[in-house]
Amino acid sequence: MKKLIYLAIFLLAGTSCSDFLEENPSSLMVDSNFYKTEADADAAIVAVYDGLNDQSNIYYRGFYLLSELTTDNAECGQGVANANIFALDGYTYGPVNDRIYVLYQSVYKTIANANVAIDKIPAIPIADTKKNRLLAEAKFVRALLYFNMVRLFGDLPLVLNQVTSLDDVNIPRSETSKVYAQIISDLEFGEQNLDATNASGNLGRATKASATGLLAKVYLTLKDYPKARDKAKTILDNTQLGLLDNYADVFTPQNRYNKEVIFSIQNKGNTGAGNGFAMALFIPRSTIALPGGGTVAGNSADVPTEEFYKSFKAGDLRKDRTFFTEYDAGAGKATFRPHWYKFFDPSSIANLGEGTLNYPVIRYADVLLTYAEALNEINGPSAEAFEAVNKVRRRAYGKAIATANPDIDLQGLSKTALQDAVLEERRWEFGFEGQRWFDLIRTGKLLSTLQAKGNTAIKDYHVLFPLPQRELDVNKSLTQNKGYTN
Repeated sequence: MKKLIYLAIFLLAGTSCSDFLEENPSSLMVDSNFYKTEADADAAIVAVYDGLNDQSNIYYRGFYLLSELTTDNAECGQGVANANIFALDGYTYGPVNDRIYVLYQSVYKTIANANVAIDKIPAIPIADTKKNRLLAEAKFVRALLYFNMVRLFGDLPLVLNQVTSLDDVNIPRSETSKVYAQIISDLEFGEQNLDATNASGNLGRATKASATGLLAKVYLTLKDYPKARDKAKTILDNTQLGLLDNYADVFTPQNRYNKEVIFSIQNKGNTGAGNGFAMALFIPRSTIALPGGGTVAGNSADVPTEEFYKSFKAGDLRKDRTFFTEYDAGAGKATFRPHWYKFFDPSSIANLGEGTLNYPVIRYADVLLTYAEALNEINGPSAEAFEAVNKVRRRAYGKAIATANPDIDLQGLSKTALQDAVLEERRWEFGFEGQRWFDLIRTGKLLSTLQAKGNTAIKDYHVLFPLPQRELDVNKSLTQNKGYTN
């Protein structure tokens, strides 16, 4: 089904078999006869969401390699064999790097799917409410991807329509301000037209809260702190959303949909189709024994740093859901160096491509910490800013979320100290969720943090990644980010 959808999405307008075989089978699925019905519109949006689930190239691993591996959170494990991944870890990468290229290419492919849906759905006879909701979903995905890409690469080719001609391929980079303006426009459309909540048949789709939550993060990145504060407050005032009492419960297979997850990438495991969360790369390699013989087929490629593992304070319950160092699959306990545990699914231990966990993109805890950061930047430390952070901290230590706790709560910090505390809290809260590099860049602390921990290779220009050389080779309108040479 996925392949059929992709075929429908990527065919250029006007293409037909008559160009090649002088035949015109009526059953051929081409651009001109696909976007006709409500079912076609639904299929187009499924293809847009499906692009996000390209785990090797987008979520999770595509972004993981750039947003976790390049930070103090992660490092290459023994299962890594690709020199381009070692280059990312060691800050020796350049424009010729296959991991940067496949992320870039895959993201633009999914943006292309979104653009096709946005261009074609208006002409399909559907009730306006649903039509606008479908358009808003496509625009949300486009905004989400452009938000990630503009933070990674800076100025970008801003493609907003279906490409139907080779004349439309060589698009120059647009300034970041223009990219952000489009992101904001797409998300504001989402706030107006997405569903407020998702019924059982639409679980996992973007909602109004998804758009508002992402806008809060966009404004925080742009240092428009009043707007970041206001958007975050809208989420915090939504009584249908909130922190779960137990941090680990956010990441359990039986609790894939909960009030804390505002938007997540969907995985459907244990179907036999390999559409689940792919766990092999972060599971210990040939270490965990299986009851029927043999060992779990992990690869130990994506692993946390020992420093990150040891940075958690005593009593922080997030540590035992973020990492594991021992496991018994029914044939005896195995012990190993720290590995990621957050998205481990015991039901798929014998088939690591069938994990049932979703991958969160925006969580309520993220909004709380966004709110605290914005308030602190506007007026310095305040009771409200401290309370937003302290709710996250209390949950982390197993305390009542809404009850002050002098043993856990932050108080009396300066503005600078609270900035540092929020950044540190985000590290512990969102390990393995693809946030660390973005947080360090936003706060201007990437270089100083990594240099203080022994990284001598990082340079000033590493605040942006290079555009892939293959893109510059085929699109002569592109220019490279400073500091990078082939």
